[in-house]
Amino acid sequence: MRRIVAGIQRKQMMQNMPNASLGVLTMLISLELGFALLAGYFVARFCAGEKTSERGRFPSLAFDMGDWRVHLHHWLIFSAILVTAVIANFFIVAPFVFYGFLGGVIAQGVLYYDDWPRVIVRQPKNT
Repeated sequence: MRRIVAGIQRKQMMQNMPNASLGVLTMLISLELGFALLAGYFVARFCAGEKTSERGRFPSLAFDMGDWRVHLHHWLIFSAILVTAVIANFFIVAPFVFYGFLGGVIAQGVLYYDDWPRVIVRQPKNT
C-alpha cells in the first residue's frame, strides 16, 4: 500500500481529493476548528500563486545568500507564527478559530506545492 501511495504525484492526489475533506476530520473535534481550517486553506489558495515560481497576490520571501537561494515559504512562516502563538497562549479570536485558520494556511502550503520542503537550494553557478 505504501508503494502505491508513494507513486502517486501530490498534484494528482490533491485533484482527486476534494478540498472540503480537509476539514471533515477536524469538524469531529470542533465545527469552529474545521471551518477555520477550511477558511485558512481557501484564503491561502486565493492569495498564493498557481505555481511556486509565479507571484501570487503577495510576493514570496526569497533571497540570495552567496551560492544559496533561501525561500521562506508561507507554510514555514505561518508554522512559526502558530508555534509562537500556542506557546504564548495568544489568539485574536477564539483559540480554535485562530489556530485553525493558521493550520489551514499551513496545510495549503504543504499539500498544494510540490517543492514545499525545499527551503534552501544551491543556485547553479554562472561561469
